[in-house]
Amino acid sequence: MRAIVWPSRIDIQGVGLLPHETWEDLLDELKAEHVPAFTPKGKRMSLAIHPTGRMDAFIYRTKPMAEEDIIQILGKYDIVASVGSADAASA
Repeated sequence: MRAIVWPSRIDIQGVGLLPHETWEDLLDELKAEHVPAFTPKGKRMSLAIHPTGRMDAFIYRTKPMAEEDIIQILGKYDIVASVGSADAASA
Protein backbone atom coordinates (compact mmCIF):
# COMPACT_ATOMS: atom_id res chain seq x y z
CA MET A 1 0.00 0.00 0.00
CA ARG A 2 1.09 3.51 -0.77
CA ALA A 3 -0.44 6.77 0.45
CA ILE A 4 -0.36 10.35 -0.73
CA VAL A 5 -1.09 12.99 1.91
CA TRP A 6 -2.94 15.99 0.48
CA PRO A 7 -4.06 19.12 2.37
CA SER A 8 -7.67 17.91 2.53
CA ARG A 9 -7.42 14.11 2.32
CA ILE A 10 -5.23 11.02 2.39
CA ASP A 11 -5.32 8.74 -0.65
CA ILE A 12 -4.27 5.15 0.02
CA GLN A 13 -3.61 3.29 -3.22
CA GLY A 14 -3.76 -0.46 -3.52
CA VAL A 15 -5.60 -1.05 -0.27
CA GLY A 16 -4.83 -4.48 1.11
CA LEU A 17 -7.15 -6.64 3.12
CA LEU A 18 -6.52 -5.34 6.60
CA PRO A 19 -8.75 -6.59 9.41
CA HIS A 20 -11.65 -4.29 10.28
CA GLU A 21 -10.16 -3.61 13.72
CA THR A 22 -6.89 -2.47 12.12
CA TRP A 23 -8.74 0.01 9.88
CA GLU A 24 -10.67 1.32 12.88
CA ASP A 25 -7.44 1.82 14.84
CA LEU A 26 -5.85 3.62 11.87
CA LEU A 27 -8.88 5.88 11.41
CA ASP A 28 -8.89 6.64 15.15
CA GLU A 29 -5.23 7.65 15.09
CA LEU A 30 -5.82 9.85 12.04
CA LYS A 31 -8.80 11.44 13.82
CA ALA A 32 -10.96 10.64 10.80
CA GLU A 33 -14.63 11.59 10.88
CA HIS A 34 -17.62 11.02 8.63
CA VAL A 35 -17.77 13.70 5.94
CA PRO A 36 -21.25 13.99 4.38
CA ALA A 37 -21.24 13.80 0.57
CA PHE A 38 -17.68 12.40 0.54
CA THR A 39 -17.95 9.26 2.68
CA PRO A 40 -20.80 6.75 2.90
CA LYS A 41 -23.29 7.38 5.69
CA GLY A 42 -21.70 6.60 9.04
CA LYS A 43 -18.31 5.73 7.50
CA ARG A 44 -15.02 7.56 7.99
CA MET A 45 -13.48 6.75 4.60
CA SER A 46 -14.61 5.96 1.09
CA LEU A 47 -13.39 3.24 -1.26
CA ALA A 48 -13.08 3.14 -5.04
CA ILE A 49 -12.42 0.11 -7.22
CA HIS A 50 -10.52 0.65 -10.47
CA PRO A 51 -11.29 -1.34 -13.61
CA THR A 52 -8.00 -3.18 -13.00
CA GLY A 53 -9.38 -4.41 -9.66
CA ARG A 54 -7.16 -2.19 -7.52
CA MET A 55 -8.96 -0.72 -4.53
CA ASP A 56 -8.14 2.74 -3.18
CA ALA A 57 -9.24 4.40 0.05
CA PHE A 58 -9.86 8.09 0.68
CA ILE A 59 -9.73 9.54 4.18
CA TYR A 60 -10.72 13.19 4.51
CA ARG A 61 -8.71 15.33 6.91
CA THR A 62 -11.05 17.08 9.31
CA LYS A 63 -8.67 17.80 12.20
CA PRO A 64 -5.41 19.74 12.03
CA MET A 65 -2.48 17.32 11.97
CA ALA A 66 1.03 17.76 10.60
CA GLU A 67 1.85 15.79 7.46
CA GLU A 68 4.88 14.31 9.24
CA ASP A 69 2.62 12.93 11.97
CA ILE A 70 0.27 11.41 9.40
CA ILE A 71 3.18 9.78 7.57
CA GLN A 72 4.45 8.34 10.85
CA ILE A 73 1.00 6.93 11.73
CA LEU A 74 0.61 5.37 8.29
CA GLY A 75 4.08 3.85 8.62
CA LYS A 76 2.99 2.00 11.76
CA TYR A 77 0.51 0.17 9.52
CA ASP A 78 3.12 -0.59 6.83
CA ILE A 79 1.72 2.06 4.50
CA VAL A 80 4.44 3.98 2.66
CA ALA A 81 3.40 7.63 2.47
CA SER A 82 4.53 10.88 0.92
CA VAL A 83 3.19 14.41 0.74
CA GLY A 84 1.47 15.24 -2.54
CA SER A 85 2.42 18.36 -4.45
CA ALA A 86 0.22 20.77 -6.36
CA ASP A 87 2.44 20.23 -9.42
CA ALA A 88 1.79 16.48 -9.41
CA ALA A 89 -1.97 17.00 -8.96
CA SER A 90 -2.20 19.23 -12.03
CA ALA A 91 -0.13 16.95 -14.31
